[in-house]
Amino acid sequence: MKTKLWLGLVMVMATGWLEVRGAVITVDPWIPIFKGIELAAGQQQATEAGEFNHRVLCLRIDLSDPDIRLFGTPKCTNCSLDTTAENTSHFRDNYGVQVAVNGSFYNPADQPFGTPQDVRGLSISQGVVVSPADDSSRAAALLFTTNNVPLFVPNNNPPTNTTGIYTAFSGDLTLLVNGAVTPQPNPSDRDPRTAVGISEDQRYLFLMTLDGRQPGWSDGADWYNTALWLQRFGAYNGINVDGGGSTTMVMEGCDGTAQRINRSSYVAAYGRERYIGHNIGVYARPLLDAAERATVIPGATTAIITWKTDFPGSTRVEYGPNPSYGSSTPLDPRLVYGHVATLTGLTQGSNYYFRVLSQGTKGETYTDGCRFATLGSTQTSPVFNLTTAWRYTTNNLDGLNWKTAAYDDSGWMGPGAALLYVLETSTVVAPKNTAMPPDVAPAPRTYYFRTRFNFNGSTAGISLTFSNYVDDGAVFYLNGTEVYRLRMPAAPTVITNFTAATGTPCAGTAMSGDAIPSCPDVFTISGNLLSGLVQGENVVAVEVHNLATGNDLVFGSALLKNVSVITAPTLYLWSEGDVIRLFWNGEGFVLQQSTDLGSSGSSENWADLPLASSPFSVTNSASTFYRLRN
Repeated sequence: MKTKLWLGLVMVMATGWLEVRGAVITVDPWIPIFKGIELAAGQQQATEAGEFNHRVLCLRIDLSDPDIRLFGTPKCTNCSLDTTAENTSHFRDNYGVQVAVNGSFYNPADQPFGTPQDVRGLSISQGVVVSPADDSSRAAALLFTTNNVPLFVPNNNPPTNTTGIYTAFSGDLTLLVNGAVTPQPNPSDRDPRTAVGISEDQRYLFLMTLDGRQPGWSDGADWYNTALWLQRFGAYNGINVDGGGSTTMVMEGCDGTAQRINRSSYVAAYGRERYIGHNIGVYARPLLDAAERATVIPGATTAIITWKTDFPGSTRVEYGPNPSYGSSTPLDPRLVYGHVATLTGLTQGSNYYFRVLSQGTKGETYTDGCRFATLGSTQTSPVFNLTTAWRYTTNNLDGLNWKTAAYDDSGWMGPGAALLYVLETSTVVAPKNTAMPPDVAPAPRTYYFRTRFNFNGSTAGISLTFSNYVDDGAVFYLNGTEVYRLRMPAAPTVITNFTAATGTPCAGTAMSGDAIPSCPDVFTISGNLLSGLVQGENVVAVEVHNLATGNDLVFGSALLKNVSVITAPTLYLWSEGDVIRLFWNGEGFVLQQSTDLGSSGSSENWADLPLASSPFSVTNSASTFYRLRN
């Protein structure tokens, strides 16, 4: 049950505004997500002008659980600074923690992945000092021993003794000291926030994110209201760590990869998480062992889901293209320990969410869920990746047959790894690997690129997909044949060195005009456009054009090969008591049975079961053979 706090008065504090008048504050109950880790959500819903929306998530970590291990970004041993930049999802996937939030402040900000970072204030990871307590402006600290006993240091200046400390991280401000909100500056400074706290009995660690800069969802908060939220979740002492675009909370998803659970303002603006210098993670055990989890066997338009319960129960699966599901298998009321359901009518190469449900006669319940992807009609493999090297030139090549495989490009510059760029200052465009010489008026606005790849095998049923970062327009050629125009005048217009691009990348987004990872330019060629593809070495040539008023340029391309595939179904059999169940992926197949294969196993001994659908159950009364017929 949700707890609702109704506040109908304007409260003005000497230390900041309590941002509620008629606003409704809702605090949800704690939900276990891992052993020793619970998640709760909070919301402040504005009801009149001048009020603010807050969306808050908080992780409660049980420090008394023997399987809980705290982990911060480790020391980079071969770097000029403390750590290297990575986003919170990469941190989770790289180190295998179950939950993570962004942590201590760092410099320099908004740098590409892998950039050396200076962590501000004390940071310790696995007993190793990542950053000493060298920053008096980042002196609010939380320290933990090897057995997770916390030490709250409101002002770690001069530095406290760190003997026996296994994990530590720092912030800029104390939010709570001994249960009281501390005086805070700048009550109008409303931003996304990340805060950490400890309960009065020191049993619980709280990791909290408060979203912001997203009107209609969450406006952000000042430090005072951030402290109030930390207090509502149960913290007694707490500090403010890095926030703003860095504010991110992730957890291990059911598929073993990072699942972002808050709404990052940086993702909303730029399409990806910010690369930061420090993260805080927690290791924990799953609530269910692997043997207890539901298992998915995906097909092209079907999927088999199996699970087991320790009580005899019913069988049903909810599923759909989003977490709201929307579809369900029919309820199978038979009480069994081993459960199987077949989802049908799915779309090839698509993502689905699901939840399995079993109920027993004594009130027992079992539920588990995850997501899966159906098989596509094609098998995709990389030909070359985004950072592949290209030769390039700024010379005017009008009148030259520079696009063919036979052309000699040995006098060109490079090869240089993509992304190749000119005068691109955006930190969101990444990875910028090769700087090219800039235009010099009245120099051409066009840059020319060539790279080679090998191809062997049949061309039957294949296609090639190009995934590109291009600022601004381009024309692509395969062995001298034009295959695609991107934001360029349409054919039959002749493209020359001085032809200007007709548009910019990422139109309609906050980063319109920049080639960023969230909106690549993707196209696929097949059929006649592949007529020039040869066995052995092939050449991709690209000319990239600026807008008439542009001066920066970015180029990189990845190439994928797609091959049509047909997947034959597998027939599975389960036995429980005197009942056997047969199930399979694929639609349009007929189940056949035979009680006597005969000496030759001839087809005359097989009989169709035309109404049989997966899963199909029969009473096992005699030796019977089964197969699928298309």
